[in-house]
Amino acid sequence: MTTQRVRVQVDPKILLHNYELIKRTVPDGCGVIAVVKADAYGHGAVGVCKLLHEAGCGYFAVACIEEAVWLRDNGVEGNILILGNTDPSYAEQLCDLDLIQTMDSAEYARALSARIPSGKTVRVHVKIDTGMSRLGIYCHRPEDIPFAADTVASVVRTEGLSVCGIFTHFADSDGPSRDFTLQQFAAFKGLLDELESRKIDVGLRHCCNSAAILRFPEMHLDMVRAGLILYGLLPSPECENIGLRPAMKLIARVSAVRRIRAGDTVSYGCAYKAEKDMTIAVLSIGYADGLPRMLSGNLTVNVNGAEVPLIGRICMDLCMADVTGIPCEAGDEAVVFDSAEKIEEIAAKLGTINYEVICLLKKRVALEYKNGEN
Repeated sequence: MTTQRVRVQVDPKILLHNYELIKRTVPDGCGVIAVVKADAYGHGAVGVCKLLHEAGCGYFAVACIEEAVWLRDNGVEGNILILGNTDPSYAEQLCDLDLIQTMDSAEYARALSARIPSGKTVRVHVKIDTGMSRLGIYCHRPEDIPFAADTVASVVRTEGLSVCGIFTHFADSDGPSRDFTLQQFAAFKGLLDELESRKIDVGLRHCCNSAAILRFPEMHLDMVRAGLILYGLLPSPECENIGLRPAMKLIARVSAVRRIRAGDTVSYGCAYKAEKDMTIAVLSIGYADGLPRMLSGNLTVNVNGAEVPLIGRICMDLCMADVTGIPCEAGDEAVVFDSAEKIEEIAAKLGTINYEVICLLKKRVALEYKNGEN
């Protein structure tokens, strides 16, 4: 029995298990950057960082300065790389908190440099756009390499910036074809070779996201960025499971058990009408917790070992399940998901990906770290 209305339960042993598997997958000397943006994909970024730091992980990646500041304010040590742009007005904060800023253009380098206090330095990783067409210095084709190298050289020379890394991001490393990833890597490697020929030191080189870690070992370079696989899920069916296990469970509480008669309707819009006398459980989870309304009448949850269907529309804070014939009382647990297969099922029903399912969970969902039995 649980007293929390809805909670995410994260197993630290499984997180460490996944981290160790990733470390064994990359070659000796190749570092692992733990991607902990979006509150570590719903797993609690502060707790994940501290756990992994104790296990020897010294590099973390977040999306924005707000996430980085939150980690530092909560005692997270190690290197923190901000993957997105940060407004130059935060230059002093970048220095004082020893954060690493992604640098995606010479113009941004100059703008940030102008706001760095005298005598201080911001560490940066230069981002190269090899085909994602998002952030980064443009370098899609071999003919782009000279200009891209000139731009990187300009960033390296910019006062107040210390370039300690360079990276790109793959757009299709989880897709069935390897061609576009090979094309992106060729552009990135060509640029790295050009920079080396010019004797321009850009520090650590990294390009592999979760899918590429598993599918393109020849691209591991100096570091890899482990996101989804750190949490035990696969980016696509193209990726072989190396023994990863999901670390997250989503558990709601049975708030009440009710008996209804044939002909009674359930929830908003009277969309569900009972064809017989039934017992229903009112569950303490709704779309404001991260259980999408689109799943109404299209999902089962596990109550006391039995898979029971949701009925009626999912409400903001509650939903209902048919527990007719199932032992059930207020306070019992209702497990929404506890396996990769269930998360994939939910993603398929929503027409989305597993990343989004675990990132949907809201702040009011309690988070606890608890070792499982296995």
